[in-house]
Amino acid sequence: MAKRRPDEVAGIVEGVIDEIEAALSADPAALQEKYKRRQPESGGRLRYHSLFEGNFNAPDAPESFKAPDELEAINTLLYRRGWTDGLPVIPPTPARVTAMLEGWERQALLGLIEPKLGKATVAKVAANAVMAGASPEHFPIIAAAARGLARHELNLKALQTTTHPCTVLAMVHGPIAEAAGLNATYNAMGQGRLANAAIGRAVRFMLLNIGGATPGVLDRSTQGTPAKYSFCFAENAADNPWQPLSVERGFRADQSTLTLAGVEGPHNVNDHYGKTAKEILLTICGTLAVTGANNSYLGGEIILALGPEHAEVIARDGFSKDEVKRFLLEHAVIPGWHVNESQAEMMSRRVADRFVDGDWKKGARIFSAPEEVMLVVAGGAGRHSSVIFSFGNTASVTVPILDAAGREL
Repeated sequence: MAKRRPDEVAGIVEGVIDEIEAALSADPAALQEKYKRRQPESGGRLRYHSLFEGNFNAPDAPESFKAPDELEAINTLLYRRGWTDGLPVIPPTPARVTAMLEGWERQALLGLIEPKLGKATVAKVAANAVMAGASPEHFPIIAAAARGLARHELNLKALQTTTHPCTVLAMVHGPIAEAAGLNATYNAMGQGRLANAAIGRAVRFMLLNIGGATPGVLDRSTQGTPAKYSFCFAENAADNPWQPLSVERGFRADQSTLTLAGVEGPHNVNDHYGKTAKEILLTICGTLAVTGANNSYLGGEIILALGPEHAEVIARDGFSKDEVKRFLLEHAVIPGWHVNESQAEMMSRRVADRFVDGDWKKGARIFSAPEEVMLVVAGGAGRHSSVIFSFGNTASVTVPILDAAGREL
C-alpha cells in the first residue's frame, strides 16, 4: 500500500474482500488455474512478471527440466526465471545434485519456508546449495539452516515480506566450523572464504526459491542490504574468553550448531583508545543507542559481535558475559532529545518499561532485559567490534547440525 492515496487503498480493500469470499467458496482446481494466469501490477519496472511463472516450488513443478549446455546460456535461463541473486551460479545438474546428496534421503522434508510455505525437501535444498557454489561438506550446515528457517520463533514470513532491510544471518558454532573451512577470524563477515560465501548464499537461495521471496513481489524491502547476498560466519571460539552462544543455549561445546537470526547488516564499533572494559563498553553503548533501529520501539534481540581484542580487555577487567549484558542494559540509553513525540507514543505502547524514570524525555534504553543481548566473539586482531540490529519482531534460533543419518556432528 506504499505511496497510495486513501481512496486507492479503499478501492483495493473492497475488491480484496470480494475476492476472499470467492476464494472460500470456489472450486479449488479452478482457483489454481485462475491464479496461475494472473499477472500482478508491475508498473513496468519489475523483472518478475508473474507470481507463478517458472515457479521453482510449484506443487506441479517437474523434478528436472532441460536446459542448454553452455554455462552462459543456462545462467541466462535461471536468471530470467528469477532463481538467482543476479550473479552467475553453478548449474544444478543431476550429477552435481546427486553428489551433494550422498547418503541423504532425497524426498525427506526439512521444513516449510515462508512466505509461500514452500517444501524444503533435501533434494530442493541440495539444488540450491549447488547453485550457491557449496560443497558436500557444507551441506549438513545448509540442511540445518533449512530446518531452522521453519521455526516459528524466527517469524520468517515477516522477515521475508517487510520493507525493512533485513536478512537471515547464519552463525556456526562448534567443530564443524573448522572442518567445513568457515572463517571466524579476520574478515569473518566479509569476502574471501568459500564456506562463508556459499553457505550464506545457499540460505538466500532457499529464501528466494523455496520461500518465494521475489524482490519487488513478495520481498518488499525498500532499499535492501548487501547482506542479502550472503551473511554467514563462525563464532571465534578460540579467542572467546567466555562460553560460546551455543553453550548458553544448552548445547555442548563440542557439538556443532547453527544460529539463525533476522538482522540488518553489521555496524562497526571502533574503539582504539579505551583502556578499560567500561570505556570500551561505553563506546559500544553509544553505537547501540539510536532511534532508527527497529529494536528501539519493537524490542527484540541485538547481536554484539566483539572483536577478540575488545573481548580480551573486557574479560581481563573481570566482566562476565552476564555483567556485560547488564552494563549495556543500564548504559545504552537513547537521549531524550533524539526521541520525537510520535516515536515516544509508539514506544509507550510496546516498550514503555525502557523509559528512564518512566519519562521518555529523560531517555529510553535500547534493551528491556539482558536476554536481549546476543554476545558473541568474531573476527581477528584489531580494536573493532560489530553491533548487528535485528528486525525486532523476531527471535533467533539455534539448531543442532546433523549428518545424513541424523547424528550430531
